[in-house]
Amino acid sequence: MQKIYVCNPFNNVINTGIATLDMNNLLGFCLEGVLLTLGGTTFTKSLITLIQIKANGKVVFETDGAKLNLSEAQKGNASDATHLFINFMEQTGRTSNAFSAGAWDLSAASGITSLRMEVTISAATSPTLVASAAISAALPVDAEKNVRFLMHRRHRATQVIGASSQKIALSVPHIDPSGGGSVFKRVLIYASNLTSIQAIRNGIPDYDHSLTDSNQWQVWNRRMPQTGLFVMDFMLDNMMADRVWDTRPQSGVSQAILYGTFSATETITIETEELISLASY
Repeated sequence: MQKIYVCNPFNNVINTGIATLDMNNLLGFCLEGVLLTLGGTTFTKSLITLIQIKANGKVVFETDGAKLNLSEAQKGNASDATHLFINFMEQTGRTSNAFSAGAWDLSAASGITSLRMEVTISAATSPTLVASAAISAALPVDAEKNVRFLMHRRHRATQVIGASSQKIALSVPHIDPSGGGSVFKRVLIYASNLTSIQAIRNGIPDYDHSLTDSNQWQVWNRRMPQTGLFVMDFMLDNMMADRVWDTRPQSGVSQAILYGTFSATETITIETEELISLASY
C-alpha cells in the first residue's frame, strides 16, 4: 500500500435504497482494499443487505455487511461498529505472490474500463457513507507477473438444507469444472447447523473433517472462528503455492464436489473467495 485515497462521494445514500459509488478515478492504480465508514442516526453493518462491485458491468465482488464483517473477524481483522473493510489481499501471506495475489490491477493492460460499487441499504435512519481506498502503483513486478491479473472475486449463493444427518452437495459458486471451475482461496459457509465438511476432486477426498476439528486447526493457525460461519480455508498457513483449491479443467479436474452434513434443516449462504482474471468469466 502506497497511499490511502479518498474515493468519490456516494450517490443516493438514503434510508432504504441503493447507494452508488463511481470508482473510475481509481483506474490506472492497483486497488488493494476499500474501507467503508458508516454514519448517521441509525446505520449499522447489518442494515447493508448487499454490496456489489462491478468491473466492466460484471459483478466481481458481492456480500452483505454482516457477513463481510464476520468473515474479516475470522481472519483476525477486527473493526469497530462504524467501519467495514473490503479486503482483496492477504496481509499475512508468507510470499510476495501470496501477499499480493487478489489485489485488483486496474491498469490499462487489465482491460478494466469501468468500476462501480453498489451498496443496498435497508431501514437505516439518515445514513451517511464514505469510502477510502488503499492503492499502489500498477507497475510490472517480476515476482508478481504470474498473479498480476488475478482478481479476488467473491460470489454468493443461498441453499435450502432440507435434510439432517446426511451428506448434502453444496451449491458452491463456480465449483463445477464443466462450467469452467475456479481457483478457490476459501469457501465461506454461513450456517448454524453445519457439523462436518468434505471436499472431493476427481473422486479423491481433499478435505474431510468435523466442524470442531476444523475450527481447532484454524485456531492453531491464528484464525478466529466465528459463530454461524465455517470457513474452508485453503490458505490456512498463509501460503498460496500448492494450497489453493483449483477446480478448472485445465488443471486436470473433471469432478469437484463440496459436501456438508447438518444437524438440522436451515437456509444457508455460501460465499467464495477466488483468484481469477476478469476475462475468465
